[in-house]
Amino acid sequence: MEEVIPNLVTDSINNMLTLIPTMEEVHNAVFNLNKEGAPGPDGFGAVFFQTYWDIVKNDVHKAVLEFFTKSWLMSNYNANTLILIPKSPNADTVSQYRPIALANFKYKIVSKILAD
Repeated sequence: MEEVIPNLVTDSINNMLTLIPTMEEVHNAVFNLNKEGAPGPDGFGAVFFQTYWDIVKNDVHKAVLEFFTKSWLMSNYNANTLILIPKSPNADTVSQYRPIALANFKYKIVSKILAD
């Protein structure tokens, strides 16, 4: 059966994809995310993490490593708050609102690392 399914990921690519993120990669993810973005349900956005990076970097790195080593996220990491923003004054139908999801910033960091 294996000969029917092409092997598109080589061993070297697989090794690269399964590496544990370094502190530098976590730092780059944090500082490449929008500083002006809305904070997540926990109230902390990129501006907090970027401003206080020297204080929080070790804890953030440990939290990210926990996902990559144990394949586990704390339940609130993937918590989102759905907000409806009116597209026009006096909006009264669903189509007149734009939904946005406010995601926990630590989840955004993990997502950014995976995407990069």
